[in-house]
Amino acid sequence: MREIQKWAIEINWDKRIKAVCKPCWELKYCPYGLLVEDFPLKKERDDHSCRIFGHDCPVFYVSEPLTETKELRNISRNIQRPVQFRVMKRDNQICRVCGQSVRDEDIEFDHIIPFSKGGSSEENNIRLLCSNCNKKKSNNFEDEYLVRNSSEHMMKPIDLSILELLLDSMDFYHEFTNNNHKTPDIEDFQEAFYNSDNEFIEIINSVTSDIVRFFQSDVPTEMNKGLFRALKMRWGFKDGSLHYIEEVSEKTKIEVEKIIIEEKYFIQLLGWNIPLSKNNKMKWKNF
Repeated sequence: MREIQKWAIEINWDKRIKAVCKPCWELKYCPYGLLVEDFPLKKERDDHSCRIFGHDCPVFYVSEPLTETKELRNISRNIQRPVQFRVMKRDNQICRVCGQSVRDEDIEFDHIIPFSKGGSSEENNIRLLCSNCNKKKSNNFEDEYLVRNSSEHMMKPIDLSILELLLDSMDFYHEFTNNNHKTPDIEDFQEAFYNSDNEFIEIINSVTSDIVRFFQSDVPTEMNKGLFRALKMRWGFKDGSLHYIEEVSEKTKIEVEKIIIEEKYFIQLLGWNIPLSKNNKMKWKNF
């Protein structure tokens, strides 16, 4: 409860206009998660504006139990040619996923927020992709962009380097355990991270213990069993060695992106919120 109160104070909740859509009104967080940062702000608010963030909220255009209104917007799934030309000029004929130049015959246009989720066919919701990236486009819209619970909004974003630090600590844990037939204690961590202060060492020792308990316990009810096993392999709890995500993906036949999404959630359970930006996802594969 203390974290919720702290978050409410930081966003000045009491002075905000209460939202009329159920997610913001009842749950007090936007179900579209980090995507709200990319939603266009409206110059003049109307009945379809998010009363908290100010964007044109897709919730109003999707007929589902979460909405206050059943009104659907009369928009087309098809992207009009003038919109395509403007997007092509804006994106400079560069694929927004892989960053490569796209030949004319390979240009494809994609809804950033899927049409089925209330995304419009207007320029601000369309991006240019190459045919390969469009074919590989993730089907994990909900897992990738929608928050699993309100705690994600209460955590301040942290740099991806925290993942590298956690992996290094687990690499030391497995190596020490294999060589000494016992688990390392705080003094062993102090020796391994000799340039660090005591507070840092205590945090590393504590979070390493949390990781060990997590993977030695039963599969959490909110986690897919296959993904849990993939993370166990990734974090060295199958053979005592850490593995790159692409290697785990090849062995488990689970998509790299799905493993990254689940690992982000796992890190969140440890207390850190790493934004799943396009840049972070590209770097993530190298850890």
